[in-house]
Amino acid sequence: MENRRKKIIAVTSGKGGVGKSSIVSNMAYILGSNNEATYIFDADLSLGNIDIMFGMVPKFNIKDLIEGKKSIGEIVVEGPGGIRLIPATSGISEFSSLTAEEKNILFSSLRELPEYDFLIVDTSAGISSNVIYFNSISDDIFIVVTPDPASITDSYAVIKVLYKKTGRKDFNIIVNMAKDEQEGLEIYRKLLSVTDKFLDVYLDFIGHIPMDRNINMATRKQKLWVKYFPDTPATKALLKICSRLVS
Repeated sequence: MENRRKKIIAVTSGKGGVGKSSIVSNMAYILGSNNEATYIFDADLSLGNIDIMFGMVPKFNIKDLIEGKKSIGEIVVEGPGGIRLIPATSGISEFSSLTAEEKNILFSSLRELPEYDFLIVDTSAGISSNVIYFNSISDDIFIVVTPDPASITDSYAVIKVLYKKTGRKDFNIIVNMAKDEQEGLEIYRKLLSVTDKFLDVYLDFIGHIPMDRNINMATRKQKLWVKYFPDTPATKALLKICSRLVS
């Protein structure tokens, strides 16, 4: 069997509503469609929503795994494009902050996954202990930021906390809902000017995704925009980001 790259990518954000889960599900679909064995781990453990993006109703979820009722293989569900989903719970607050033992169960379960190229971890927004943990076990960290000033401020806060708590220094920035690439770069530079002043970190601008009404249209119908609108500007932009990821 060919060797898989086994890369864990955390996708995180300072505030909610920046389109993080939408980017994760569409990114996974692109990778899966290109024969990259891809898993999505919905790591917003108490308010999971990735299954909704795919219009799926999983029978089991992370709760069954942590409680020892199911193995990781038994809770994984297959999505479109060959991607596999590890579903979270919804509305169960006890998992909003994992204990050390629960983290161990999760971590060893993730290591049991069959060979894959990418495991994309969709964290919750903000700086909870779960968010810090999932970013700390990932190879690459992607921060989704929008032109909204609150998103920029909160993104800086997340980078600062992750740097201080985990010692991580490399962060990849995706600017979502930008007017164009120029605005994407502007937002990136704004963030960079603050991190350069106060933190010893390196930010890489990985790309922007433009405002695109087809995204809203697809999301409302529980459809993936990259699948239903292959020629829309947002799809083209995300394809570029994914090709950087693969290369």
